Amino acid sequence: MNALLSAATTVPVVSGYQVEQLIGEGGFGQVWRATTLDGTPVAIKILHLELIRSNDALTRFERELAAIQRLDHRSVVGALGYGKLDDGRPYLVLEYVPGPSLRDVIASRGMLPPAETLALLEPLCDALTAAHEQNLIHRDIKASNVILSHDASGPRPVLLDFGLVKLNDQEGPGLTSSRSMLGTPAAMAPEQMRGQPVTIRTDIYAVGLLAYHMLTGQMAFGGAPGVVQSYLQLHGPRPKPSTKADLDPAIDAPIARALATNPADRFATVGEFIEALRAVIVPQPVASGPEHVVAVYVEGDPHALAAASNVTTGAGMMVALATPNSLIAIAKSGAVDVAALAVKLGKLHAKIAIGPTTAELCGNAIDGEALDVEAWSPYPLADGIWISPALQT
Repeated sequence: MNALLSAATTVPVVSGYQVEQLIGEGGFGQVWRATTLDGTPVAIKILHLELIRSNDALTRFERELAAIQRLDHRSVVGALGYGKLDDGRPYLVLEYVPGPSLRDVIASRGMLPPAETLALLEPLCDALTAAHEQNLIHRDIKASNVILSHDASGPRPVLLDFGLVKLNDQEGPGLTSSRSMLGTPAAMAPEQMRGQPVTIRTDIYAVGLLAYHMLTGQMAFGGAPGVVQSYLQLHGPRPKPSTKADLDPAIDAPIARALATNPADRFATVGEFIEALRAVIVPQPVASGPEHVVAVYVEGDPHALAAASNVTTGAGMMVALATPNSLIAIAKSGAVDVAALAVKLGKLHAKIAIGPTTAELCGNAIDGEALDVEAWSPYPLADGIWISPALQT
């Protein structure tokens, strides 16, 4: 035991590198900060000495190297080399990515705003899309495996630790570690807990857990003993972020779908998940194209315009444009009683036109011919009310 402890705490000697500081340690190895001979910082990941005869541990190293060598993505840590120490321990030389982990940021700040959550998840999901296109499944996506860095292009969230990656297109021995299930229980999908085959939907589940963690500052199934937590993952109701934080309840639906117990009920791709999340965080109005509408144009003093606004909106019309001396309101054709509307508007001392035209509706925004009064009325108008003959038949 003492010999192992000594080996674990002694600064390793890696040919061609100046090893400086231990920056991370896990069940399978250590990560050291080092510099090349020209002073470039790197991270060196070294397997624990007691695991050099473990096929599982060696397979992890080999697969991590193979996985990140396949990927060339700004949000994936880069692989720079590999080798073996004099004592037989294999090592990987990785890009050094400065910055706090996402886990540390959440711990210090609590929940992240939805817009910031989306901005961080988008490049990470793009990286996972690239991995999935290369037949790679990460299997261990969690806040501690994300570094929030910056470079010349701006914020750079980076996904680390491909040690549990599954290469779908590679034959060979599986990872059957006796150290328990592969992955972190709090970040595992139900099929991982059951020892069933994993797919890209396994990563989608983990991204759903990560999104929940970011939005609420809490683990989705946290706060319970491990056995209870695992039971909830497998059998409990899907957690709703809006019950834990001041969030639009609409955000619950994409999170719940990503966290569906049955993989078939989840999104098919991480791209679909991020699109659904974006739709509720940053809703984008969709133009419906030109629609036939009835338009009302009123030109007059502020008193007449205020009355006209009350009349038109009371009739279910939308005010498309309002200026100090005019307004335009519209309603879809057939949605307003033109005769009744004309009677009410005719009582105003103003210049008024009512006619058929078209408009493009984009959420609450209105565009199109309806805004061009000259296109559908005898502009300039005389005092009183003009109604298109097409609306009098």
